[in-house]
Amino acid sequence: MSTRMAFKAAAACLAGAIALPALAQVPMPPVPELQIRIVGTAPPPLRREVIVYRERPARDYVWVKGFYDWQGDDWVWVPGHWVAPPERSVRWVSPRYVRVDEGWRYEPAHWSNQTLAFVDEKGKVKKVKVKKEKVKKEKVKKEKIKD
Repeated sequence: MSTRMAFKAAAACLAGAIALPALAQVPMPPVPELQIRIVGTAPPPLRREVIVYRERPARDYVWVKGFYDWQGDDWVWVPGHWVAPPERSVRWVSPRYVRVDEGWRYEPAHWSNQTLAFVDEKGKVKKVKVKKEKVKKEKVKKEKIKD
């Protein structure tokens, strides 16, 4: 083995020895427990909400629409609110309620960085772009306060 190759191998080993402990110290974000449930009762109709844009805490915050969450043995309303994404690469996935033979399939709301893909009949993988939910701006009526 030449001196040059030996030097490159030693440098690679040294770099690996330095990098491994550094990687071990990188904190991993907690993975949420995503439990899909089959419940016997349908969720109530969603409530109408008014979004007040002037209350947005910061530019990177997103509006999470209100939804019903299955807690214990009943549906509980979680009101809409502004929330900062835990990472820049994630998007909010609203809950899904799907009618099935046994009742209702409930897929809870969560943050996701996954990209949807499907395989067509020719075996080619195609990525699906998931559109972010657009929030419609509603004008808030100003009322005069009468004394």
